[in-house]
Amino acid sequence: MPYELQKRVNTAENFSTDLVHEIRNPLASLKSASELLEVTNSNPEKEKLTKILTHDVERIERLITDYSQMLKDEVAITRESMKILDLKKIADSVVDDFNAIYNTKRGINIDLQFKNSGEKFNIKGIENRIEQVLANLLENSISFSKDNQNIVVKLSQKKDGKISLSVIDEGIGFKEKNTDKIFKRFYSNRPDKFGEHSGLGLNIVKNLVDLHGGQVIASNNVDKKGAKVEIIFPKLN
Repeated sequence: MPYELQKRVNTAENFSTDLVHEIRNPLASLKSASELLEVTNSNPEKEKLTKILTHDVERIERLITDYSQMLKDEVAITRESMKILDLKKIADSVVDDFNAIYNTKRGINIDLQFKNSGEKFNIKGIENRIEQVLANLLENSISFSKDNQNIVVKLSQKKDGKISLSVIDEGIGFKEKNTDKIFKRFYSNRPDKFGEHSGLGLNIVKNLVDLHGGQVIASNNVDKKGAKVEIIFPKLN
């Protein structure tokens, strides 16, 4: 079997094992809650158990949906070719979409920043994958942000010609000293509304950034509350 094919098979097998392990927890919770619901007469207790059931069903549904999408992405990526992209144009479109939803829904404002309007931020990549990277980073920042807080998407060009895309929020920040952990599949330190997230978003970001030959760095803001995730794209040849 060719090396690349064997590598993909091994990745799929490892991911499937992780997924089965991850689904067992909400399944066990569903089983316990449903058994208790049958013998509970208290209305407040029934309401609590019903919330647990709903939460765990959403969690399993999200896991399966995101896993299916990842498998489709694996196949699609092999068929897609990289092109020269205008990162500012992509970021502007994604930010507009998110503001349209979360400005009204939660009062969260996302601000796209760069030094001057004439600056170029061209990278080599797959457009819908870059959109997915930024969307996943924004979803992660929003999940850790309170209502009416601000999120900044910042574009800059480094001295060596590499392009930087950063998402900076005012949320709770990272508790981890080793922030590389947050990019692992199903990492456990997640927001309260866990059913809305699969634990795969940042892992997908890491995989896609690797595909583009880039680097992803997570850190806490030095001078204020919140976190920053920076993507560094290679310099165009």
